[in-house]
Formats: sequence, structure tokens, C-alpha cells
Amino acid sequence: MNPNTNSGENNELVEDKLFLSEFLVPDTPEIKEIKSIYMNEYEYSEYLSEIEFSIADYYYNKNRKVTDKDVIRALKNIKENRDKPISFFEKPLEKEIAKSLVEPLEENPLFDYEFTLVIDYVLWVIDNRSWLEDKQAYVKWIAYVLGFFSDEEEKKYERQFKKFARKMGVSGAQVDTLLMKRDAEDMFDEDDIFGEGGLLEGLSPEDVFGESRTADDLETGFFLMNDDEKFDFLMDKGPDYVELVQDYVMELAEKEEFEKIQDFYKKFSEKHKGFFPLHFIVGSAYLNSDPALAVSYFEKTLKATEDSEEFPPEMGGELEKYMDILTKLLLEEATEKVEEKAVESKKNQKNQKSGKKSLKK
Repeated sequence: MNPNTNSGENNELVEDKLFLSEFLVPDTPEIKEIKSIYMNEYEYSEYLSEIEFSIADYYYNKNRKVTDKDVIRALKNIKENRDKPISFFEKPLEKEIAKSLVEPLEENPLFDYEFTLVIDYVLWVIDNRSWLEDKQAYVKWIAYVLGFFSDEEEKKYERQFKKFARKMGVSGAQVDTLLMKRDAEDMFDEDDIFGEGGLLEGLSPEDVFGESRTADDLETGFFLMNDDEKFDFLMDKGPDYVELVQDYVMELAEKEEFEKIQDFYKKFSEKHKGFFPLHFIVGSAYLNSDPALAVSYFEKTLKATEDSEEFPPEMGGELEKYMDILTKLLLEEATEKVEEKAVESKKNQKNQKSGKKSLKK
């Protein structure tokens, strides 16, 4: 056996037993007053660069299907479970990010609160790429700027990026800044995003991170919330943010937390009567797990929109077609089950008869 291989395996086992919280210092009242690490990114570059490099490496070399939402979930899970051993993190991306942080934290421990601010900052950077309208907007961008792409991949990415940026009205100078390749440790120079020519040129720290900037006027904050905070926010402002309602419900469906969906549906419907998109969203959440229930919610959608001028008739027609397809599938499924039961019943009857014959003999 190669001794180096054995040594590497031992190191992995040791790392798996480590807790990130081991390298975090208890907070002080002063440290809790910090709102963000903006304008001080360079002080935290050793941690930020490890996170960004891990994400880019994972996307480019291990999983080209990973999405920005996957990264967001991984970072939030690490943030919320920093007091758990690294072995707690089951998903490869989570584990890679957590392991990458061990060395810099061991050399230069952070306050616990500072650690959460570092994670929040990366989450915020991810959200700042959401204008690209691509499920992989951030992971592709970070792989590009850190030089993971081949020459051919770079050219293709640049063409697509510039084309969409022009469509969104982003200036040439801002595009050049965003497409400026750099080393991981240089990623967080304070002028990169907010300086002259940066995408958010002209904004101050207070504009972005101040107390007055909530998810109401900067949707950045929504995905940083935990489930309870999202629930409260949507209860208050959900009708103004249909996409966020959909994201919240579908995220719960992915986690199979259907009781939470029902609780949200009941309370939201009571508070915001006539908000018909919720019926459709909840119906969509049940498409895979309970098609019959999904159909019932689609029927509620149609009923709620019969006299609504906001709901175009052609959309109603599409929804009816959708429901017809689901209903047919359900009928086919029910028929198959009946046939299976009939076949099973005949088999049982034959077995019983053969058993009686055996007894007579």
C-alpha cells in the first residue's frame, strides 16, 4: 500500500471529526455591531477565497449540473450547523467548502458572528448574479473569473454574458469589470463590485446592508432568511412577490415538508383571500407526490379566476388542458391498480383451490 495514500485517508478521517466552531471565538458586544464585511473584504479574503475556489472547483471538475440554489443551500447549512462535525455534512459540496475553511480558521480564528457574516457575504454575491436569469449564473461566473474554463469555454461564456448584459442595459465598463479574471485571493477587492465601473457603482454600504434595506426593496435578503422568517415575510408581503411565494413552497416540497406547505396555505389564504396564484403554486408542489391533490388545487385556481380580469382566458384554457392530462393519468393509474388487484385475486383463488385439492388427496 502506498504510505502517502494511507496518510491522505487518515487526514480525511481527522478532518471529518473536526467542528468549524472549534476555530470560532465567542462574540463580543463590539463585534456584534458589525453589519457586514463590506469595505473590509480584504481582511476576510483568505476565507472568502477558499469558499469561492471550492465552489468553482466543484462545479467545473465534479458536477456541471450544480445550481446556484444548491450552493445557497450548502452555505446556509454550513452556517446553521457550524457546531456539527464535518462528517455531518452529507453533500459533497458542503463537505468541500467546510473542509476548505479548516486551515484558514485554524491559522486565524474568527469570531462566531464574523463567520456568519463571511457566509452571508458570499450568499449576497451569489444573489447579485441573479439578474443573469440563469440557474447557474454564479457558478459559471466564478468558474470563469477564477480561470477554470478552457479558451473555447471562455469565449462562449463571454459571448453569452455580453449578449444578455446588453439586453439588460449593463454598460460596457461594468461588463468588462465583471468579466475581469483574477486569482481567488484577489476576488474581494473593495473596488471590484462597488468601485468605478463596478456593477453596483454609486451604492454605499448603507444602501446595500443598512437596516432600511430589507427584502421588501432588495430581494437579496429573502434567501438569507430561515424558514420561519420567510414565512413571516410572505405572510406580510407575499402578494407583491409571487415568485418568492413559489420559491418558498417549492423548496418545502423538495424537502417533503408538506405539513408546512399546508400550514402556509391555510394561513396565507385566510389573510390574503382571492390570491389565486397560491392554489396553482401549491398544486404544482404536489404534482409528483399526490397528483389527485394537485388536480384539486388546480380546480380551485380555475374557480377563483372565473371572474378575474387579471387571469387571461387563454391561460385558463391551458390550465384546463393540464388538468385533463393529469386526470387521465390518474384514471389510467387507478385502472391499472384495479386490474392488478383482479389478477392478484384470481391468483389467490387458484392457490386456495389447489390447496383444497391437496388436502383431499
